Amino acid sequence: MNQEAEIFDKVVRERRSIRRYDETIDYDKDVVKRSLERAILSPNSSNMQLWEFYRITSDEAKKKIAYYCLDQRTATTASELLVIVARPDKVKESIKLNLSLVNDPNSFEKEDFREKRRTYYSKVMPLFYSRDFLFILSLIKKLVVFVVGLKRPIVREVTVINKKVTIHKSVALAAQTFMLSVKAEGYDTCPMEGVDSKRIKKYLKLPRRAEINMVISVGQRAEGGIWYPQKRYEYDEVVKEI
Repeated sequence: MNQEAEIFDKVVRERRSIRRYDETIDYDKDVVKRSLERAILSPNSSNMQLWEFYRITSDEAKKKIAYYCLDQRTATTASELLVIVARPDKVKESIKLNLSLVNDPNSFEKEDFREKRRTYYSKVMPLFYSRDFLFILSLIKKLVVFVVGLKRPIVREVTVINKKVTIHKSVALAAQTFMLSVKAEGYDTCPMEGVDSKRIKKYLKLPRRAEINMVISVGQRAEGGIWYPQKRYEYDEVVKEI
């Protein structure tokens, strides 16, 4: 194992979900800024980047969001809260961004590959992320996939439900990058799904189609901040070599 791998291994193994933070420490807010800059570099489906990150830093806002997190100790004692949001309503903006990258004259892509990507972003992405009244389009897509799939391999996840899963998978990748980065900076985190997403959306004035992915608390762990020993399935129980 090289030195970089040893450092990363240490970060991964020391990252824990912290349930109580030390509220007396001096908190460096730049840790979150640097970690978000790294999180934005996370892999995501088709480079659509359908995410937003809301930093909750003021005392008033932290108290309100902590309340919407059911006043969990990990939220009420945090130095900062981060609301991670999926933005399926920004598909058109993301397509426009990617097409501008394809058409950038300074791009190192070969022209034949550029043309394929132009088609992908101008035709495939609008179809995949299209609105679906009464799931009619999803049924049509599934039928087409079934017929084509009889003769060759094809992507099967094409429905409006699959679209939502795709977006949230990408957003979750960014969340994990963020948490590992915060740990590498010497601070701690805890991801929370047990929240009142409706009230958080209203408080942040998010549009109707935006969705809360999770809320992450950030701070320096306090004594007793870890509630139980970490236990994972053994390697051979979950890893299958074929």
